[in-house]
Amino acid sequence: MVFFHIKRHSDYFIPSSEAIIDGRILMVLKTGFLTGTIVLPQFIIDYIKHQASLPNADVSVKRGDMVIETLMNDEGYNVMIEKMDPKDLNGISRKIVRLAVIRNYRLLTIENELEPFTKMVGVKVLKLKDLGMALKQVFFKGDILSVKPVKRGRYTGEGIGYLDDNSTVVIEGASTSLGKVIRCKVISVLDLPTGRVIFSKIEQ
Repeated sequence: MVFFHIKRHSDYFIPSSEAIIDGRILMVLKTGFLTGTIVLPQFIIDYIKHQASLPNADVSVKRGDMVIETLMNDEGYNVMIEKMDPKDLNGISRKIVRLAVIRNYRLLTIENELEPFTKMVGVKVLKLKDLGMALKQVFFKGDILSVKPVKRGRYTGEGIGYLDDNSTVVIEGASTSLGKVIRCKVISVLDLPTGRVIFSKIEQ
C-alpha cells in the first residue's frame, strides 16, 4: 500500500520582516526543527532590498538582505516566492497577516510584533522567542551549577556570571572569585522580559 502526503498551505510559513532582519531564522532552519516551505512575499523582498540599498542603511537591514539572498540561493532551504500583494493595505505587517489569512499560511515572528494584527483572524504564529525559552535548561532550588563569575554584583560580596543560554547568575560571596569557575547552589529563579536571572550562593 502506498501512502501519499498531501502538502497543505498550513505547511508553509511567512517570516516577518523582523524575523528576516534578525538573522537567527537561518540557524533555526538548519537544525531541521522547523519544517515546511518558507514563503517570501515579493513585497518583503523588495522592501528589505530597498532599505539595504540606502546610503545610511542600518547593519541589521543589510543582514536581512543577506538572509534573503541565502534563502533564495542556497539549495538547502525550501523557499517559495509569493507574488500576491494586498495593495489595498498599507504597511508590511498588515500585508503579511492578510496574505496568511488568504493562503492559510503560518507566520514566523521574533516576539509579538504581529500580534496586534493576528488576534482576531486566527492565524497560527510561531515565535522564535518561545522556542528559545523552551530550550533553556530548567533549574530548581538546590541545583548545583558550575559558573565563572566575571564581574561584581550590585550588592557587597556578589559575583555575576552567565550560562551558555545567556541566563544571568547572581552568586552570593563570589566577588573574590572573579575569573574562576566555582560551584554554586540555586536559591531561586526569576524569569524577566529581558531574560532569566538565577540567584545562588557558593556551595561549601
